[in-house]
Amino acid sequence: MVRLREVTIIKDPSLLNEKLGPFKIRKILPLAIGGMLGYGMIKKGTVDDIIIGVIVIVASLIIAFGPDRSLSFENQLQAMIYYYTLKSKGVKVVGVKTSSVGDTSTTPLKPEELELKISELKQKMKEEKDIVKRMKIKRELLDYELQYYTSEIGSIEQRIQQLKVKMKGADKVTRGKISRKLKELYKKRSELYKMKNKTNAELKKFEKVTLIENEEINELKKKIEELRSQIKSTTDKKKLKELKGKYNNALLEYYSKKILQDEALLKLSNDKMFKSKINAELKELYRKKKELEKKLKSKSGLLGLLVGGRR
Repeated sequence: MVRLREVTIIKDPSLLNEKLGPFKIRKILPLAIGGMLGYGMIKKGTVDDIIIGVIVIVASLIIAFGPDRSLSFENQLQAMIYYYTLKSKGVKVVGVKTSSVGDTSTTPLKPEELELKISELKQKMKEEKDIVKRMKIKRELLDYELQYYTSEIGSIEQRIQQLKVKMKGADKVTRGKISRKLKELYKKRSELYKMKNKTNAELKKFEKVTLIENEEINELKKKIEELRSQIKSTTDKKKLKELKGKYNNALLEYYSKKILQDEALLKLSNDKMFKSKINAELKELYRKKKELEKKLKSKSGLLGLLVGGRR
């Protein structure tokens, strides 16, 4: 047997269920409020505001045109209150993508702070003797320069808009002065855009390369020399075979990392003489690596044949 319980259904007397045309107020309100809040958040221009703004607008449309059980107005309102009272501030969306490498602060620096940081890095770059470390400093320098140009362009854009507004209600003489000032600002903005684009192009070069530290290369060299010395002084055949295997692996690792380092320096350097030297070194490294790989492959193949023959 199935026992049925009596259920009492109470009609919701809320004004939200009253109709305005074909829609209930319960559905019109979230559409209006969600649309306004969503647009307001998107207009702020931060990453998290844009995302939440889009979500709020989509949710509002679901509530208005979707089934009654899709979402409740009360839950949406609660989420909005939570967002505005507890959310963390996002990062402002700018016209270019800036890399996190070299960006040591979570808050944007002021133009004068950026100028000081740029000056410090330029001096540091001049003093650094190690070319790889110098390139890493350059990477950081370019990042700060990009931030500076972006900030300056934004400042000029703001001044241009202010002058355009001022021109509307100005007399002929004042309009002439404003016009000349605008030409100067347009010229400066154009120059800044050129420098910004050049910096951005330089930064993109760093995305496609791997800068291996010289310390890492030197450690491998040291390891290779130690293994070579041990091979010369070892008479035990089993130990000798093990040492030769380690030696070849270390040598192969050295060639691979040195090639990565040279390829990076070749792409990042503008010095023709230096690039010519690196090119010659790379050819030799490619040749040696290829020979070693061929040697190891033939040994591996021979070992496989011997094992197969024994079976």
